[in-house]
Amino acid sequence: MTAERRIVAGLFVSMDGVVEAPEKWGMPYNTGETAEAVTRLFDDADTALLGRSTYQMWSSYFPHVTSEQVPTADWLNAAPKYVVSSTFTEVGQWQGSHLITGADIAGQIQALKQQPGGSITLVQWLMKNGLLDDLYLQIAPVIAGTGRTLADGEQIPMHLAATRAFANGSIETHYTPESR
Repeated sequence: MTAERRIVAGLFVSMDGVVEAPEKWGMPYNTGETAEAVTRLFDDADTALLGRSTYQMWSSYFPHVTSEQVPTADWLNAAPKYVVSSTFTEVGQWQGSHLITGADIAGQIQALKQQPGGSITLVQWLMKNGLLDDLYLQIAPVIAGTGRTLADGEQIPMHLAATRAFANGSIETHYTPESR
């Protein structure tokens, strides 16, 4: 029997809880050991599950770079990518992209988890529907000031599985849902 696949999310977070647009406030902290920690999240992954916004940003960028420029680029370009969207009718030309849409998105994702093998809106939805298995937050030592946060009004109890502090002042936390 094949073990169920896990859905793992990794997000950059500011000290005031902002997860939106980390390219505006968090990139100075994504160097050295913190960049290695992000890359490590891809080690056991075989598929990317993306929201529409992240897919639109990444599909215009990653096909044009290599792992020499961005450590995860070759993996992202080769991996199967599943795009969850209620507004897309088809995905673009980025190799290996597939669309998840329709009335039973949760069922489609659950079926994907049974096969061998970031968008904030998507991560929030996965958490609310009990589909997220692991959440890694890399907290940057910066106050972003404005932007969307992980919370959107609903409490979801989490269990702290691990923490790690980095020399640049960032902290990585690993959470699992309390119900698991």
